[in-house]
Amino acid sequence: MKKLIFVLVAAMGLSMTSYAQMSDKEMKKAIKEAQKLVKEARTDMERDDVTNKSGAKKLIDEAVKNELIRDWDQTWYEAAEIYNYYFREENSKSYTGRADTVAMYNYLDKWFEYALRADSLQQIPNSKGKVSNEVREKMKDRMISNISNFINGGIFYFNNRTDYAQAYKMFDKYFTLAQCNMLKADMDEDETYNQYKNNFAYFPALAAYNLEQWDNSLKYALIAMNDEEYGEAATEFVCESYGNLGDTVNWLKTLKDGLIKYPTVEYYYGKLLNYYTNDMAELESFINEMVQIDPEKAYNYYVLGYIAQQNKEYEKAIAQYNKAIEKDEKMVDAYNNLGLCILQQAADFDNENKVDPRTAAGKKIQAQIDEYYKQALPYYTKLREIAPDAKDKWGIALYNIYYKLKMTNEFNEIEKYLESQNMI
Repeated sequence: MKKLIFVLVAAMGLSMTSYAQMSDKEMKKAIKEAQKLVKEARTDMERDDVTNKSGAKKLIDEAVKNELIRDWDQTWYEAAEIYNYYFREENSKSYTGRADTVAMYNYLDKWFEYALRADSLQQIPNSKGKVSNEVREKMKDRMISNISNFINGGIFYFNNRTDYAQAYKMFDKYFTLAQCNMLKADMDEDETYNQYKNNFAYFPALAAYNLEQWDNSLKYALIAMNDEEYGEAATEFVCESYGNLGDTVNWLKTLKDGLIKYPTVEYYYGKLLNYYTNDMAELESFINEMVQIDPEKAYNYYVLGYIAQQNKEYEKAIAQYNKAIEKDEKMVDAYNNLGLCILQQAADFDNENKVDPRTAAGKKIQAQIDEYYKQALPYYTKLREIAPDAKDKWGIALYNIYYKLKMTNEFNEIEKYLESQNMI
């Protein structure tokens, strides 16, 4: 053991320039000596003694750094076997709670990395045009059985370490490894992979979302959109990713598709409303489409009422607000805005008909104005009933209505209440 380590240290002390100055005979001898490191590591691993296995790991860790044997498939194959062993050992401890979890997932990562390196070297045709499948035959099934541990590792880093970068790395490796040359054919036929692929894609999408890595989040969220459990959340990730990447066309399309697929989720509706706020015509067209898709959604009619109200089409607004209330009798803002429309009609009528209130014509005008207040009254009394804490919406309105209609008892009550609330 000591001799081999000495040889390794000596070899590592040589630069590539030194190697180039060697004769062919010297180079072959150096390579042969370096290869003994791998063979010694293999021998130590075959022994039951824990100390020898530890020595094997130290040898192989140095061997993979040795330029003389980095292109030798056996270097990486033996490294893969050793790290597979250490992963299994640490994994067995996890059932008793004694595992070094970080080390365990590091062993897993290196096992797969080294196995793929060995396989890639074996897939290079030799002088006779032949390739070797030794690694594939001996290790592929084990790798496929353990590949989902990359998902477990990602969850560990996400939940226990709040390390989103490392979590994403683990999640991403699961999908990258599943499509590598060595494993792809089998993974494409693997029932577990195909069953959970869409579900698992949500995890890297979420990790990347937390990192604000929008390209990475989009990459996996587009897959996770097809999952029954996480599809809606993934669709929101897709929207956020497109939005932050400046892709307005796909952002809008995904929002609309999301609204159709998840009509009860306010996220899509709210984003679209904000987008169309500065273009009332586009907003109205969009909401009319939504009415066709979901005629029972009260908020559709509320928005149509709001648009009409902004355009000072008060009768049209009142009709839409009434439809909203029919669909949702507790829609606070519909009651409030409907009342405001009626009170605005009263104010407009008053401004258009300036007549001496003492005359017969003036009294007739006042009677018509009072009719507006009478129409508004039940909406505000209902609003007070269903939303007693929304006093900022019904308080002053009822105060003015009671005053205008000379409802003395009601006026005294509301005046006292508003004074207690420091609202007048």
